[in-house]
Amino acid sequence: MNRWFIPILIALFLIPTLNISISHAQNTSQFSLPDNAKVRLGKGRLMGLNYSTDGTRLAVVSTIGIWLYNTSTYTELSLLSDDTATASSVAFSADGQTVASGYTDGSIRLWNTTTGVLLDTLEEHTDTVLSLSFRSDGTLASGSSDTTVKLWNTTTGGQPQTLTGHLDAVTSVAFSPNGDTLASGSLDTSVQIWDVATGEQLHLLIGHEDSVFSVAFSPTEATLASASRDGTILLWNTAFGIQTKQLIGHEGFVYSVTYNRNGNTIASSSSDGSVILWDPVTGQPQQLLTGHTGIVIDVSYNASGGTIASASSDGTVRLWDAVFGGQRQTITGYTNYLLDVAFSNDSSTVATGGADNTIHLWNAFTGDHQQMLVGHEDWIWSLVYSPDGTTLASCSDDGTIRLWDATTGEHKQTFSGHTDWVWDIAYSPDGMKIASASEDGTIKIWNTADTEPLHTLTEHTDSVLSVSFSSDGQTLASGGADDTIRLWDVSSGELINTLIGHTHIVRTVEFSSQEGILASGSDDNTVRLWDTVFGVELAKYTGHTGLIWSVTFSSDGNTLVSGSNDRTIRIWDSVSGENIQTLTGHTGGVLSVALSPDQNTLASSSSDGSVLLWNFTPSQVFYATVNFSPSSIQSPAIGNQITFSMNIEDAGSVAGYQAMIRYDDSALRYVVANNANFLPSGAFSIDPKLDENTITLAATSLSGESFGFGTLANITFEVIAPKASTITLSNVRLTDAFGNKTYAHVQSAHITEPSLQQGDLNGDGVVNIQDLTLVALNFGETGENLADVNGDKVVDIVDLTLVAAAIGSSSASPAIWNPDNSALLTRSTIEQWIQDAKNLNSYDPTIQQGILVLQQLLTTLIPEKTVLLPNYPNPFNPETWIPFELAIPAEITIQIHASNGKLVRNFHLGFHAAGLYQSKDKAAFWNGKNNEGESVSSGLYFYTLTAGDYSATRKMLILK
Repeated sequence: MNRWFIPILIALFLIPTLNISISHAQNTSQFSLPDNAKVRLGKGRLMGLNYSTDGTRLAVVSTIGIWLYNTSTYTELSLLSDDTATASSVAFSADGQTVASGYTDGSIRLWNTTTGVLLDTLEEHTDTVLSLSFRSDGTLASGSSDTTVKLWNTTTGGQPQTLTGHLDAVTSVAFSPNGDTLASGSLDTSVQIWDVATGEQLHLLIGHEDSVFSVAFSPTEATLASASRDGTILLWNTAFGIQTKQLIGHEGFVYSVTYNRNGNTIASSSSDGSVILWDPVTGQPQQLLTGHTGIVIDVSYNASGGTIASASSDGTVRLWDAVFGGQRQTITGYTNYLLDVAFSNDSSTVATGGADNTIHLWNAFTGDHQQMLVGHEDWIWSLVYSPDGTTLASCSDDGTIRLWDATTGEHKQTFSGHTDWVWDIAYSPDGMKIASASEDGTIKIWNTADTEPLHTLTEHTDSVLSVSFSSDGQTLASGGADDTIRLWDVSSGELINTLIGHTHIVRTVEFSSQEGILASGSDDNTVRLWDTVFGVELAKYTGHTGLIWSVTFSSDGNTLVSGSNDRTIRIWDSVSGENIQTLTGHTGGVLSVALSPDQNTLASSSSDGSVLLWNFTPSQVFYATVNFSPSSIQSPAIGNQITFSMNIEDAGSVAGYQAMIRYDDSALRYVVANNANFLPSGAFSIDPKLDENTITLAATSLSGESFGFGTLANITFEVIAPKASTITLSNVRLTDAFGNKTYAHVQSAHITEPSLQQGDLNGDGVVNIQDLTLVALNFGETGENLADVNGDKVVDIVDLTLVAAAIGSSSASPAIWNPDNSALLTRSTIEQWIQDAKNLNSYDPTIQQGILVLQQLLTTLIPEKTVLLPNYPNPFNPETWIPFELAIPAEITIQIHASNGKLVRNFHLGFHAAGLYQSKDKAAFWNGKNNEGESVSSGLYFYTLTAGDYSATRKMLILK
């Protein structure tokens, strides 16, 4: 059994539920619908049955309640249901007027058989009530998993008498026909007989080698039969407490045993799928009744003894001729765990999948069963219709994904490749891809036209339980048993981000139609909302008291629905986070929730074996909208600024606001934010708070309120990389003059990547030395980087050579560059680049072009002649730089004279290689002081450069 399903199992240990084949009745499961539910699919999982003493009623126990049948026609009369617990046992009073039902929460409910009215609730047991039996005077016996037997006076009420002695769960209790004694069977392998009047144990019957599941007195009271997990039925002399016979014939556990009214036949049911009729005198089987395809859980004779009813895990109750053994009738419609539910695109069909290995298609309006799709060999965990509605996809514990024709039900295709259970599947919005999440720890992305996966994603460290595509189909989200959510690039299969916050298994993820919003549900009992652009948690919804199995958004993204193991469905306003409605009605965990495409119906599937279809209305709360203008803009070049206006539309009474803005700090640098004109004059603005890539803005007015539309604030950024990025809004809070808080819809802004030629790294529209310098500045950097021209995740000589080649292909001269960025462009540096590029041993024409451009650049660094250039700044105070160019290497000296010819300062700069010495880090520097370190006065001065045979003099002016 699936290990991550174990926490939600509420099945009794004595009723296995595997390999069920479901049959269906039409329009028979609409009794006792919970408030706001309009259709029920399935009658729940079968747990047992019992005939009334007068034979006019048959009570069938299912996980959603007690179904009462008229035995003349075997049609349903009513469903006795309590939404708060799962039914586990049933018994009729001697007069047939009362039905007692036991529940997994340890309670017992008494119902009026005719009216279906709840008469009383008995609460003393601390665990599941596994068996009930009435005495003729109305005394009720109950056996429980809490190891006790209790005797209740259902007429007068009061505290029950408690019988203790068993060491494990009491699985069966039965009064003797005269009511003086009570028998009980237990998982402790024993049978005990009690004196009802005194509560004393009369006999302890030991003989079974395994758990005892059922006990029954013969009509004469002389014999007691017991059925066991050891596969035998033992007959006991009740007077002396000794074993008289052993009935052997079943090939599995024996779950139930009962006598007919004359005592001349014993009927038993077994995990081998059969009912056997025995001769209690000889101990030999008389008839073998076969036809069930699953475990036979319970068996009961009607009052006349002419009919036997048997309940099976195959979802059927079968009625047999007790004399001749023929099958008379089959009652259908009972179901097993329903693990997932999905609507067809026209909202008219509901598909369910579950523990019977079969897909069932139902009419969403009437609840009628329409079709079964058979092919999977194990539990079916997820169903999804293709975007065009023509295909239904399913995944299973058998490790496969299957595609079915949604109209005909014909099997179309099978995807195999996972090595373990497949938990979840999702279609991409264009219907061209399917993603699958598996217990094997991987996610596979499949092309729907092929059976080979496009990508296998392996970053999760444990089982992957859920997948969801973003509305644009570019991102896939996955939730796993490693407590993380991971975001993937669908095209490349690369991991984009890991979302950390849940403290337990993440069972479900679902993208909203609103860009960048993801919901998740976890075993930590919380639902969370995430900003997938920046990988941060936006909100945490609490209220569920059990793990979250499923979440789904309304089509507009304003409403979120969650289904939990606490048996409830919660509907949330996804703008405010308010829990606007809680739906109750399931008696087991809610395993899946889905909204019909027309948004009128909510479906929930449950471990109680039913699907409920609920009336649904999305959140009707009206909110203002806060967005950016421009909403989309192409990135300008590096160094340019962009200003976004944060606007509000459809505002009510607003006296203040707070907002959180996130931006990509690898593309933008925050410059400034200012409050705008929407709030009344005199509004007080709190200084913007900058925390890494997040800006928090807040302002309030004490002089009134504003309405309608306008601009709340202006935010300015500087471009540091011309690439695509998103600016998001979150945590927007609006307040009125009284401090009342409201919320707002938010919309993001987008900066698009400019159409740049290869190598134009700064986005100024031309490839030149500045772009080459950007590569040099990022040499050795790894990962995503603007300077990684060839996209191999490392900035190296290849990228630099490609930019050089692009310079050669453009109209820009290699000699054009910003002197402030020329520090890297020394002769030795460029010579090294040329050598490294040659060492690539590449004959690619682009690489060869790049080498040629670098060689040309090298020549531009060697001037044709030596020259002394004008100092800068000039005039100056108190310092200046003296640039020059050397055609050949030389010893350099510079002398500075006053206007009267007196030597003021003498610089011996040493030997210099040929090259350009123009930038501040290369030119000669004078701080305006003489050789003695004294500042010189204002006036005209002359500076002379001597380089070998070359000498030149220019004028400079100091102004103080």
